[in-house]
Amino acid sequence: MPVQGAGRDEFQRYLDRCASTAATLPGVLFLQNDDGGLERHPCHGIRARLLGFEECAMVLLHLDAPTVDRRFKVLAAKLHDARRVMQERRRRTRELQSLMQEREELLLRLEADAAARVAAERERDGVLAQLYRAGQDERRRLARDLHDHAGQHLVALNFGLRRLLPHLTGPAARNELDGLLGQAQDVGEALRRVTLALRPAALDEFGFVTALRYLVDEWGRATRIGTEMQVSGDEIPLPSEHAITLHRLTQEALTNVAKHAGRPSYASVVLLFSPRHLTLTIDDDGVGFEADEASTLSLVSQGKLGLIGMRERMSLVGGTLDLESSPGQGTSVIARVHLAMDAPHDV
Repeated sequence: MPVQGAGRDEFQRYLDRCASTAATLPGVLFLQNDDGGLERHPCHGIRARLLGFEECAMVLLHLDAPTVDRRFKVLAAKLHDARRVMQERRRRTRELQSLMQEREELLLRLEADAAARVAAERERDGVLAQLYRAGQDERRRLARDLHDHAGQHLVALNFGLRRLLPHLTGPAARNELDGLLGQAQDVGEALRRVTLALRPAALDEFGFVTALRYLVDEWGRATRIGTEMQVSGDEIPLPSEHAITLHRLTQEALTNVAKHAGRPSYASVVLLFSPRHLTLTIDDDGVGFEADEASTLSLVSQGKLGLIGMRERMSLVGGTLDLESSPGQGTSVIARVHLAMDAPHDV
């Protein structure tokens, strides 16, 4: 910076001395700062001499600038702190990256486990469906055997006992034979009930819709509750397991109406056929219940296993079962099954 006044000559003499020797010539310089004041700077002598600039010597002095050093120290400290912060951020970034990688690996394992569980559930459902169909086939075979063999033997026994009547003269013998005929008739009725429980004969003889209509009419006559049945859409022949499942579900739903609906004035059964689905709805105007309480755990705790069985049977044929009810508003049981157009139709 420019040196003015009396100090100019002294400073020039000091520079001349520095320019004339390579030795260190310590001294003190007072330089004006930005505020207009003077700062004391110890000088450690010449650092370099540059010659040939307009035939003048240029001298580079080494000054001690405490203020500048302090500023550099503060800046260095700040740089050190910034470097430490950056290192900490890099460490945290590596930790986050490691956590993200672990999370991705965990998600992949969870997805694999979920896929394996879904595959296992599908395999289980397939096995249960096969067992269900095999069970229905076995029930059909037992019903046919009971009807064809045991039923025929009972008919033959009944006729044989009746042929003995003309040969009996004593009242005691006739009373005994009448008792045997009554027992044979009771056995026949019991056999008929077992056969119907194994396989509703009306399904084989008349088809699903007619058998269901007969079931609804018989239930209405037995309970003296008004009934109606409606069929909408073009009727489609059903696979055997679908027909049996829906028939038994209707039996169970109507039984629940008689047991738990209080004193309903009517019960209706509606069949809605569509090209791909069949919807069966059983409605009543009974006392109803809280539908939210119809979860599996709640039903088990209340001992209401009938609804659980209905849901399980529907799931085995790829169907669903929904309940809609509220206190005082009656109950609707809604069953839906998917109809594959290329599936075999037995009923």
